[in-house]
Amino acid sequence: MTGAALLTTKRICAKCNDLSVHSEESGMQGKELLLIGTVHRDPDGAAKLRKLLAEARPVALAVEVSPYGLFYRQKNYRFLLRRLMRRVKRLAHDLKVSWRDWGQIEAMRIQLQIPFEYRMAQRYCRDTGAAISCIDSSLWSKSWINDHWQQLLSSENLKGLLEHSPANLAEEAGREYKIAALLFKSPERSLSAAFTRPWSADRNWQKREMGLAKMVEKTYARVQGGRVAYVGGWQHLLGPNAGGTLYERIEHLHPRRMLLDDSPSHTLCSLSPLC
Repeated sequence: MTGAALLTTKRICAKCNDLSVHSEESGMQGKELLLIGTVHRDPDGAAKLRKLLAEARPVALAVEVSPYGLFYRQKNYRFLLRRLMRRVKRLAHDLKVSWRDWGQIEAMRIQLQIPFEYRMAQRYCRDTGAAISCIDSSLWSKSWINDHWQQLLSSENLKGLLEHSPANLAEEAGREYKIAALLFKSPERSLSAAFTRPWSADRNWQKREMGLAKMVEKTYARVQGGRVAYVGGWQHLLGPNAGGTLYERIEHLHPRRMLLDDSPSHTLCSLSPLC
């Protein structure tokens, strides 16, 4: 990453306020760590998260996004979106289908833009003076983008998507939340272990989870009082016996998990006061 890029990412992830926030500013006594699990491609995720943050009133947020990921999207989003839509429209014309019906294409557009988790966290930060930190690894993010995005945007991949039946993205996200809720609450611990087995043997995955955990711990330690919220993919919150997830690495902080879903059954406890 160039020096200019580093300066840009530092500005993107700059704290809106100092993390030494007193508990009276949040209206709560003591400290709590709240882990909010999201589905990254949720088309309604921004509205849900904005509402939840207003209710939870965290004094600091740790968001699962890297400085490099933000910088890359800011710099390249318009170019990548134009490339995507040119290919999609050409293929849709050849296949005589309407690309607008394909939730799969919308999911790709969502992946290319600044994640809703960061956009809503940043807006909340500006409105309240809370602190925000980007806690994911730029090295991991750069490697992932380099390894996967070219294939993601390839004509071969897009043709394959358009040859399948269109998916409703909101329904797909809802089904994923239901799977997450089942894994969170299941008394059968082997379910989480089986779900994470493809990743847990990967050294890079383990290194990433360790890095996320250290950043969450650091954020939590610097806050004097109030609620600290992690916002990121629900898969990082699986456990116990899930192979070394973020959640398992910070269980000693007694965090509370919940899903970013409108269903009351997926909210594990009332948000106020601290419980």
